[in-house]
Amino acid sequence: MLSSSTKITLLQHPTVALKVWGFEKGEFEDFSDSGVYLGNVYRRIIPASLCRLAGLMERYLPASVDILDLRVMDPDREEVYKTLNWEGYAVEARRVGASFSVADEAILDSDWIGLSSHFTFESGVVSDLIAHARKVKPSIKIMVGGADVSARPHDYLAFGADLAFVGDFNPQALAEEQTEPRIVGPHRQTFEDLIDPSIGKLDHLMEYRDSHDGKVPDGVPFPIGFVYFTRGCPRECDFCESRKTRYEVLELDQAIEMLQHYSAAGIKTLNLSDDNLLLQAANPHGRLRLLALLSTMREMGFAWEFPNGLEVGRLLKNDQLDDELMEALFSHSVDEHTGAITGAYRLYVPVETFDQRDHYRKLKPIQDQQRIISGLARSGLPEIDFGVVLPPHADQETFRHTKEGYLQIKNIMTTQGDTKARYAVFHLIPIAQFRSMKTKYSVEEFPEGWNFYFPVYDGANFSARQLFEERLRLIREIDYQNYLSLPQGRYNYA
Repeated sequence: MLSSSTKITLLQHPTVALKVWGFEKGEFEDFSDSGVYLGNVYRRIIPASLCRLAGLMERYLPASVDILDLRVMDPDREEVYKTLNWEGYAVEARRVGASFSVADEAILDSDWIGLSSHFTFESGVVSDLIAHARKVKPSIKIMVGGADVSARPHDYLAFGADLAFVGDFNPQALAEEQTEPRIVGPHRQTFEDLIDPSIGKLDHLMEYRDSHDGKVPDGVPFPIGFVYFTRGCPRECDFCESRKTRYEVLELDQAIEMLQHYSAAGIKTLNLSDDNLLLQAANPHGRLRLLALLSTMREMGFAWEFPNGLEVGRLLKNDQLDDELMEALFSHSVDEHTGAITGAYRLYVPVETFDQRDHYRKLKPIQDQQRIISGLARSGLPEIDFGVVLPPHADQETFRHTKEGYLQIKNIMTTQGDTKARYAVFHLIPIAQFRSMKTKYSVEEFPEGWNFYFPVYDGANFSARQLFEERLRLIREIDYQNYLSLPQGRYNYA
């Protein structure tokens, strides 16, 4: 049972960087001395879910709660903890952040520790941190939650967790006496309970300077926080964990109250991490609410980006571009004295595919998509990131269509505006509807491979290695600046 003397420490675990070596011969020998990082390394990302969790705990439980962010305490430290021979390449899995031992004092002083595990590729680090905590203090109680925990809670009990939460955290479950490890949920916390996260518990607030898309443009003020005003998505995209989930919209007054909490805590920039923010614009009332919210964000001086992407097809209204909504979403101003940006600075556009577009009802016909992208090119956004997901059955035609489609978009971006752009190509992760697919490398032996930059499976037409190399060739052809950034582990825009 919990009491006022119960101490809970929420730990932000180190993240994972994957570095690949083995390019000594052949067409990628430019990387022979440097190797390449796969994707952007999340070094200075605020632990938003832990802040929300701490707020809930102190509101509903008789306990004191601290947050210890191992990642941001030493963001440039990398520790190789695993090396794998993958398809003839040497892959180093590196922990990014402070050593586990930095958490020893907090573990010894706590009755419970809590961990959020959202990404499968980080689950090996979470497992290792649980094992470390058990060695430091065998009696410690450990709770875990997050998207990956919800998808495979039994695995986290096997790692050594006492409670594995499916869905949202349930305070009542923690208040009950713990007799044996168990799965809790599914549970869904009321949306209004999430509007006051305990950002003040972060000891290194000004260090949160990155988004999931990496370094931000000049003029974006720090620190950067993550927020969402809607949750869930009824769309059917088979590669997404949020597919066909209940859609909720936070009431406008509550959304504004949340913004006030963020501002009071010192947050200057917002990453809007909604699953489908624009779905509320499907009806007149929701559209007005969204416009009012964006206006308030601007009045409060926030800068923002959309790292989860927007369903940009919603920007067409009665077969015309919704100029009012686009202005509210994407315009920005720059303070003439400080250079600080207010408004939007970056957008992720999920193009998803140039083949079989009828598989996803959210996608507009190509000609409509091009009209929308033309509008985005003229919007004044500093940066736009486009993304395509390669299916396991990708063949030469898939890569050819992706190249041709991206070159058309690139032509629009370079001729109709001065926005910097990135043209991303992702491998499918075996999650969502694909968790049961046959893989060449299991999640137990290589969870780090469950990311957008590795195929841990042979495709229908290419081996895993061939898929990997075809993607590298494609990036080199359509986005050479980003290709050159691979040795640094930071996305570049051109």
